[in-house]
Amino acid sequence: MIAPTLALLLAAHAATGPADLEAAHLSAEAAVRAGDYRDAAARYREILGTLEVRESPDAPWAEWRRALLQLAVVETTLGNGAATRSAMDRVLALDPQASLDPDLFSPSVRKEFEAARTRDATRPRYRLRLTSLDGVGTGWVQGRPLGPVPAEILLPAGSYRAGVESGGRERTVTVDLARDESVIVDVGAAVPIPAPPVAVGSSAGEIDSRSGSWIRPAAWTATGLAVVGAGLTTWQAIAAGSGYSEAKGMLQPDGTLKPGVSPSDYTVAIANYESHRTNAWIAASGTLVLGVGATVLWLLVPSSPVEPGPTGVALRF
Repeated sequence: MIAPTLALLLAAHAATGPADLEAAHLSAEAAVRAGDYRDAAARYREILGTLEVRESPDAPWAEWRRALLQLAVVETTLGNGAATRSAMDRVLALDPQASLDPDLFSPSVRKEFEAARTRDATRPRYRLRLTSLDGVGTGWVQGRPLGPVPAEILLPAGSYRAGVESGGRERTVTVDLARDESVIVDVGAAVPIPAPPVAVGSSAGEIDSRSGSWIRPAAWTATGLAVVGAGLTTWQAIAAGSGYSEAKGMLQPDGTLKPGVSPSDYTVAIANYESHRTNAWIAASGTLVLGVGATVLWLLVPSSPVEPGPTGVALRF
């Protein structure tokens, strides 16, 4: 059942990929016919790896979908449920309405695919916005054209190949999507642009790669100090409350000292209460300042890196 399925897929998409991809698919199909499904799975993963390093127009979505679905079929045969679900999830991330032809896929594979569709519907999606420095070009994600830039698409969290094609030139980057992101791709530049703030040197296109590198460590440091400050505030507040209760317990309802209570003891209890209360206020103020600072720093730093291609450039914010 598996070999005919893959053969039909191969025939259906034979004209979609370059010769080297077709040769790789033929090799994987041969492994399936020989019953070596592990080797077939490895070959399909090699095809996906090849697509990962190509510019978007040279790695069309049809090839991604083809390799992922074939990999899912083989992994199902091997009983690798997690790998099957992962491949299907990647298809549905870009094409939530995708369906499997009953003439090409077995009932068990189609059932698993529908379960993946149900699972995908519950996953939060984030907005990925693509544009270029000059605002010209066509946006791509995973080899799928999105139209003229600025272009947007909603995607589940994950790693995606995204880029811009303009004037016959392409730049593709890997985006690890974990929140709404806006990516500016410089199609004409040859060096990477780091996340803002950026410092432009005296020569055209010269970028100071150190700009902004301190933000993430500073954000972690401020966060850690804010946590410590919150703990110190709590400790001093508890101590102040204890000192107040102790001092209050030395007084009668009319405000005079209870019989047997030494005035010096009461004075010490009040002094302890006031000292701890002052310390609590100081710690709380410092914690507030650190918390605000940490929040600002985290807003300035991206949640995850953008990896440029060999000649690609991306500015993410």
